[in-house]
This record gives sequence, C-alpha cells and structure tokens, in this order.
Amino acid sequence: MTLIALFREFAMSLPHPPFTPAARGGLSSLLLLSVPLLLGADDNFLREIEDEARRQAAILITTPPPAPSLAPDTSADRLEAGLDPATFEQALRRSLPGTYTVYQQLNTRRKQQLYQAYQNNNQLTSISERAAQLLSGKP
Repeated sequence: MTLIALFREFAMSLPHPPFTPAARGGLSSLLLLSVPLLLGADDNFLREIEDEARRQAAILITTPPPAPSLAPDTSADRLEAGLDPATFEQALRRSLPGTYTVYQQLNTRRKQQLYQAYQNNNQLTSISERAAQLLSGKP
C-alpha cells in the first residue's frame, strides 16, 4: 500500500473528509513535503544496517575461530589428588552428592576403604562405582 493510499484511507476515516477543493491543494503540498523526509529516513536506516553488517562481516572474517582442544579436560572428572579424609568428604559432597549420600550410609571401615580407593584412583566414576560396591557388601 502506498503512502498516498494510506493517507487517503486515514482522511476518509475523519468525520469531515479533507477532500474539498480548497483542502486538496494544502493536502497535496503536505504530501509533497513529507514524502522526501520519509524516504530519506528509510535510506538512513538502511545505510546504518548495511554499515553494521559490514562491521560484523569484518569481525567474522578477521577473527580466527578458536582451535578445538585435542586433549580432553580431565580436571572435571576427577577429585583433587592427595586430600585428607575430612577434605575428601567435603569434595565428595560437593562433586558427587549422590555418592556422598551412599558414603554416609557406610560404616567406618568401609568409608576408609572408599578413601583408599580414592587414593589409588581419583576419577569420579571410579569413586562412585566403588561406593556402590561397598554399600552392596562387596569387598
């Protein structure tokens, strides 16, 4: 829909349409004055979008993609090595809350066995598996 058609539709919705012969001259001059301003606003807006697209493209082209890590991050799947029994419990509680719940159900001897298993292998999966074995009564 053109600007003129939109304006005509608006004018017809008014209680007294401004299409009397005297008003037509004023209406035409108003349209002639406003059209260049509206078109210029669209040009400026489009120009800003194009400039931003060029800036983004330059960033995408000049910034190299991050290199994929060849070595997997193993710090997230292990407890810190060399913890004393009290610190081991805290780390277990923080890193493996489910396993910590199992750990709380173990007697003192079995807790010591889990701590020894941790000292031999500090992987989270190994600690969890050993806790489940100790809870089920397996040596």
